[in-house]
Amino acid sequence: MRIPQYLSRSLPPGRWSFRQRVPADLQPLLGLQAIKRTLHTTVLEEAQLRAATLASHYERLFARLRDDGLDHRSQADASVLVASTSAATPFRNLTLHRTRTPDGTVYERWQIDSTKGVSLFRELHEGLGSEGERPVPLPASPLAVAAYAATLGSTLEPMTLGNARHAWLATLKGRTLPKTYVIKKSAIQALVDYLGEKTKIHTITRSDLARWYQQMRKEGASTPTLTNKQSYMGGKGGFFDWAMVSGHYPQGDNPAKGHVSYSARERRARRKLGFKAFDREQIHAIFSPVNFPRLSPNARWAALIGLYTGARASEVGQLLVADVFKEDNIPPD
Repeated sequence: MRIPQYLSRSLPPGRWSFRQRVPADLQPLLGLQAIKRTLHTTVLEEAQLRAATLASHYERLFARLRDDGLDHRSQADASVLVASTSAATPFRNLTLHRTRTPDGTVYERWQIDSTKGVSLFRELHEGLGSEGERPVPLPASPLAVAAYAATLGSTLEPMTLGNARHAWLATLKGRTLPKTYVIKKSAIQALVDYLGEKTKIHTITRSDLARWYQQMRKEGASTPTLTNKQSYMGGKGGFFDWAMVSGHYPQGDNPAKGHVSYSARERRARRKLGFKAFDREQIHAIFSPVNFPRLSPNARWAALIGLYTGARASEVGQLLVADVFKEDNIPPD
């Protein structure tokens, strides 16, 4: 059997190693012509699985270095990236236990942790695909099925929700208004608080998001509020859109989309509730020497800001410290 060129075997003890040639344009930056790493296994099919995973990680790393610009990184920075990529690549897609009986019979207990791998293995044994059609020819052993599945799904780079929050927010800084940035930060933080910082993004499902929206509604969030959060998480340029483009979430169905709808009827009903200007009598009543001192400090500020700016009560209520700044030498106060 022909062994792929990225695999090499040491004799003894027969362990497999992975070897990746560094592209010519990146060799000066990395100071390397090739990257070599032990795969910690003597089983060929396991080695192929692990090598396919590593190859995918390095392919994304090389693309990232090119996208950042070869002149914008030092050799030290690039070397740290290579080292972190090697160290962070786990070999947990497959668990295998092999025992040999005295008569020479070998028993294997294996586990495929990839959903795609399980699906492929079922197709292999049932003889039919998910749509009732004959599947494409698949590898014959569990190890080979897992390796095959890994090559199909290896473009995803696992990332925790906590780390993804910081990465997404970093892309918003500099091109988002301070107020909008704070609102989006609040939305992603709410999702992190609900699902947990250690949750891997690629494991999040539509059901998880449905429960999150339902929980916020139970806590009193209005339909407009939920609609806004849905747009920040599932809209164009939203969190999951970024995760898909960045290779941290599978391309296709956006799990944060389509949960909340804001009907025209609800909009009409909401418009009837307010947005009506105070008349002169109401203004005098609010600011009378008798009533005004009775207001809380926050309510007084809201009333004064509304009086001097003409802003609606709902707009005043959404003001943040970031909205107050000096412009054209005019102080904020």
